[in-house]
Amino acid sequence: MIKRSILCLVLAVLCAAPALFANGGLEEGTLTVWDFKFGEVDGSQKPMKQIDALFQEKNPGVTVNHVAQPGEPQYYQIIQAAASANQGPDVAMFHPGAREYGFGDILVNLDPYIKDVKSQFTAASIKMVSMDGKVGNPIKLLPMTMQGFGIYYNKAYFKKAGLDPEKAPKTAAEFLAACEKLKAAGIVPITVGQTYTIDFFIRCLVANAFGPNVPGLKDGSVKYTDPLFREGIEFIKTLVSKGYLEKEGFSRPYFMDGIEKYAAGNGAMFVGLLSDVGNWKAFSDKLGAANVGYFPTINFPDYKYKDQQVAQGAGIGYGVMAWSKNQKAAAEYVKFYATGDGARIYATATGALSPNTAVTGIEASYPALKVIQQYLKGGLAEDYLPMFYNGYEDDCNRLCDRLFVTGELTTDAFITEYQKLISK
Repeated sequence: MIKRSILCLVLAVLCAAPALFANGGLEEGTLTVWDFKFGEVDGSQKPMKQIDALFQEKNPGVTVNHVAQPGEPQYYQIIQAAASANQGPDVAMFHPGAREYGFGDILVNLDPYIKDVKSQFTAASIKMVSMDGKVGNPIKLLPMTMQGFGIYYNKAYFKKAGLDPEKAPKTAAEFLAACEKLKAAGIVPITVGQTYTIDFFIRCLVANAFGPNVPGLKDGSVKYTDPLFREGIEFIKTLVSKGYLEKEGFSRPYFMDGIEKYAAGNGAMFVGLLSDVGNWKAFSDKLGAANVGYFPTINFPDYKYKDQQVAQGAGIGYGVMAWSKNQKAAAEYVKFYATGDGARIYATATGALSPNTAVTGIEASYPALKVIQQYLKGGLAEDYLPMFYNGYEDDCNRLCDRLFVTGELTTDAFITEYQKLISK
């Protein structure tokens, strides 16, 4: 009901003020770009302005009108409203997977425009941006990043609590023992940001529970009712009941308050991202590169798989809107961000991991990145969420997470609701 009201409000605004879309490809030489990364809050705006300026320099006569939009869920409601009005930006950012596929009818097929650069991208990223996740189907986004999740830890706090700072607590027993020692030393064991902390934690645990079989959640060959998933969920419940997950953090926005809280030294561990924000670079720059440790998940005795790194072949990307009157220029803009100088600028400034193999990183200065890259070369598990969750399901998932940690959902009810969302 709330989402429908917001959408109706946005549509009403569109009808009352069509000038909002006045630059959506109607003015010759102007490209209007919408995304949820251009705001100043996460550090993406500065490199994006640099990339835009470089694109304009290389393409005289083209003006980029880059517009910051709110994050989820409002962003996709605004895109839906633009689709209903059949007007809006020339270029827009999407999450690959169900988000992209759900808007496929308003996105241009990029295949004719990317023939010269397609081979630069990893097979996993091409698969993910291909419609419905099937190689050979139209590509309607070009990926700027890849994404994944894992657990960062502050080595100085580990040492202060009497723990070995060079040994990550990767088993369930080691993790609980580490949390207890940290708590006893007056250190917050795990810094929290609303329900994203739980969401990302679950995705890390699912990687170990099902390993290469994670895609089976989509066809039903793997289910959340599996005892292995239950073991992971009960583990999270234990972390909540023992106070290891910072209780105050569940009322704090993950983006960017939770991330900044951890980067400022308020807590020993943080369930973070591999790319864009809340990552190895952000924490290393604030806490000291040599002071940041990393491990991908928790190893349970009953799990067949261990040290599985959950990863998405693509994290975010730009697409060209079907109503754009400047589709060729818009496609060139999308390519510019995902290849060459554009991709290098964005990766270096933000710590984004590019799926473009021609883009080199800054590994020598960041030990945590070296560790991550080793895990990326080892056991990889696909992230389940982009496979079949669109906006509604994603929001429901996070609501379930919130009700679970507050005790309003039992473990059985939580698992049942998770399974319902993919069995509909």
